[in-house]
Amino acid sequence: MAVIDRLSDLLARLAGWAYFAIGLMLAYEVAARYFFNAPTIWAEELSRLVFVWATLIAAAGLLRFDQHIRVTVVTDRMGVSGQRLARIASHIFVALLCGFVVWHGMPIAANSFETGRTTGTMMDLPNWWAQAAVPLAFLLLGLQCLVELLRIFRGAPLPKHEDVAE
Repeated sequence: MAVIDRLSDLLARLAGWAYFAIGLMLAYEVAARYFFNAPTIWAEELSRLVFVWATLIAAAGLLRFDQHIRVTVVTDRMGVSGQRLARIASHIFVALLCGFVVWHGMPIAANSFETGRTTGTMMDLPNWWAQAAVPLAFLLLGLQCLVELLRIFRGAPLPKHEDVAE
C-alpha cells in the first residue's frame, strides 16, 4: 500500500511541475512568435504531450487525497454505512473501468511502437509516447483504487468534505 501511495504522490507532484513547464514552453512560444517573428516547431506539440502525461498521471494522486470532483447530493443524505457502501461501489466501478482501459490501451500503444507510427507533424514524434500514458496512468489509478478499497475495508474513517459556496 505504501509503495502505491508514494508513487501516486510523486507522480502528482511531477504533474504539477509538468504544468509549470507547459506554461514556460507556451510563454516562450508566444514571445518567440509575436516579439521575434520566430515561432518554434516544438513548443505546442511538446506541451500537448506533456499535458496528456501530466493530466493522466495526476489522477491516482487525486484519488489518494480524495480530490476528484464529485456530486454529493445523494451521498450527503446517507448515513455513514450508506456513504461507505457508495464509496466501495464507486471504487469498484473505477477499478473495473481502469482494468478495461489498461486491457484495451496497451495493445494500441504496443502496435504504434511496433509499426513505428508517428504524429505526422513537424516534430514527427512517435505516437506511442502519448498513447502509453493512458494504460500506464489507468494502471496506477486502478491500483490506487484497490488501495483505497483496502483502507475502507480496514475501517479507515471516510474523509470529511467541507461544503462549497452555495
